[in-house]
Amino acid sequence: MSVWNGTDQDAETIFHEFIKQEYEKLTRCAIAYLKLTTVETHLFSKAEDVVQEMFALAWERRQEVLSKDKPVGWLYEALYYKAKELLKEENKWEKRLRRYREFYVQPTQPHIDLRMELDNVVPKEDFDLLYKMYVMGYSYRELCQEMGLTKSALATRIHRIKERIRDELSE
Repeated sequence: MSVWNGTDQDAETIFHEFIKQEYEKLTRCAIAYLKLTTVETHLFSKAEDVVQEMFALAWERRQEVLSKDKPVGWLYEALYYKAKELLKEENKWEKRLRRYREFYVQPTQPHIDLRMELDNVVPKEDFDLLYKMYVMGYSYRELCQEMGLTKSALATRIHRIKERIRDELSE
């Protein structure tokens, strides 16, 4: 295995060629990995998402990829793991939804719209953060990247928001 000594501009040209030559084949391969047998638009877009995430990873690791004897082989191997990652994430959410349906107990009192109550307790930005975290299922890593915070800073912020809510609602 040799070491890549080219410039980013050279790497960009090579990656552009990879995309031109391999994108369609990689997408078909992703469909097979994801076991997507129907050609529905949203399912096809999942396969494209996996391919694009794989190319983003490959670009981040371009030195390693371009140093390989068979960089296209690296792309297919990375695609396999990206597809598995997506399936694992979807499976996690399916299990959560099944558990929710299984153990959900209908409230005895009329439903209170928590959003309406919290609008006066926490700022919209803080509410949106909690909503992304607990309803939409964002991970700490995703929120840290989106907000430009460290994990400990995000954890502290969430803790303070929850304390503020607890204090306000207990009054």
